[in-house]
Amino acid sequence: MINYGAMQLGLFYKKCDDFSMKIPYEILYPDLPLIKHSQNETLRSLKKGEVEEIRISSQKPLDDIIRFGLSNNFLKESLCSFPDPRQGFDIPIDILLLPQIIQRLDDEHSLVSAPYMLNSSDLITRLGYSAKVLETGFNNKNKHERETIFHGETLKHLLLSAKADHLITWFNENWCIHLQNQAPGRTHTYLLDGTRLLIPNNLVEKYQNAGTVKNPDGTIECGYKIVWLRELIDEKRITRGILIAPINEHDLPLGKKLVDNFLFEKDATLIMDRGFLDGDWIKNLREERKIQVTIPLKKNSEITQFAVAQAEVNNKWKPHPTRKDQEVYKLSKSDLIWEACPVFESGVLVRFKKKDGMLEHIVFVSTKKNVSPAELLGEYDLRFEIEEDHRQLKCFQGIENLPSKKYVNVVFRIIMGLVAYDLFNLFLNSEECDSLESYTLKLKRQKHREEKNPEVIIYAEKTFAILNYYDFLDLLLSLPKKIQTILRKNFKKISSE
Repeated sequence: MINYGAMQLGLFYKKCDDFSMKIPYEILYPDLPLIKHSQNETLRSLKKGEVEEIRISSQKPLDDIIRFGLSNNFLKESLCSFPDPRQGFDIPIDILLLPQIIQRLDDEHSLVSAPYMLNSSDLITRLGYSAKVLETGFNNKNKHERETIFHGETLKHLLLSAKADHLITWFNENWCIHLQNQAPGRTHTYLLDGTRLLIPNNLVEKYQNAGTVKNPDGTIECGYKIVWLRELIDEKRITRGILIAPINEHDLPLGKKLVDNFLFEKDATLIMDRGFLDGDWIKNLREERKIQVTIPLKKNSEITQFAVAQAEVNNKWKPHPTRKDQEVYKLSKSDLIWEACPVFESGVLVRFKKKDGMLEHIVFVSTKKNVSPAELLGEYDLRFEIEEDHRQLKCFQGIENLPSKKYVNVVFRIIMGLVAYDLFNLFLNSEECDSLESYTLKLKRQKHREEKNPEVIIYAEKTFAILNYYDFLDLLLSLPKKIQTILRKNFKKISSE
């Protein structure tokens, strides 16, 4: 059930000299064709024959994800807080940004064609604007017959004045906070990880702020690196912060910067891979910031070498709790002595054979006390879920598709991709979604059926109401003949415009 009661007009964030305050759009920009949801007021107008527009809600496969965000109002408020560099505007920023989210969900990437994605009277209305703007736009500056609600170059020109660091700050401090407030089932368990976004090697000099890295096997890769912090919410994950850098920058300093600037809850858990291993830093996280840490150690560390020798002598290996042909050896506090980082309380050594038949050993440690091997390994396995996020973003949202080589455009496209993916995950985690299993963006695009009882949007002067089609017919048939005659004339007029 869509929460229509939560659909209110968005707020525009206006900066004053020494503070920020929220001022309603209708006060700042009285000429905007704003409209608000009022079921009772609109139906009273309908019963008098006073209707300005009737539209059938025709949904596309991904519209229910957008509807979910708009019905909870956080999507509009988040978009309205975007760092818009324009001093004034005809076209509101949420109108410019919403097609970008729809594009990313649909694996489309052209700035110029983005306006064609916003052609639904249902979404326009839920965003708080009259559906008439689909035909009239927000101004009369078009020189040719209008095909879209705004010109595709509009956002391109806006980005010329935008700053990449402002976009990242907006994402981390505005979008992620709005997202957190809408996320039920928060676990305070965080995953820190990095991934590479690759570009063609021959174009590296043309992409602003891109880097080059030589891999251990001698191959060369070019592009960007994203280090992100994600939080588990029930069975899904949402982004809580990101940093974007040239591909050759190391994960550790980027991760430390991101984590050090993030406000964790007391006893929150941070799961990291060994690329973020730094004894002094982990000690500070546990002792000063009260954050629990789970991480694997490097093969050449003193703890790993001692644990392997100890396990071979004691020979008390047990079967891995979830993986066939692997064995585990429980480590106690006394086995985890590391002068630079004396905060590890629990550990487990895992032994398995590689494809070449050689034995491999990995030590996993935690700052939590009395954690069993099964619990510790189960917790660290949560980190592998982020690999699925990487796959989804790269395979089904094309986050590596970076047509523009300007850095601010690169950052904008990455951020819009993450906004879309976070919204999708929040939708999957909500009551609006029937199933979580095997539910990907690709499947979402494929699973679409014609609605037998579609919604009808009824517009009065400044309000709208939404009824199911048969409820709307039932209401019309119950009206007096005089009102039906008035509506018949209005409907003919509307259809001829």
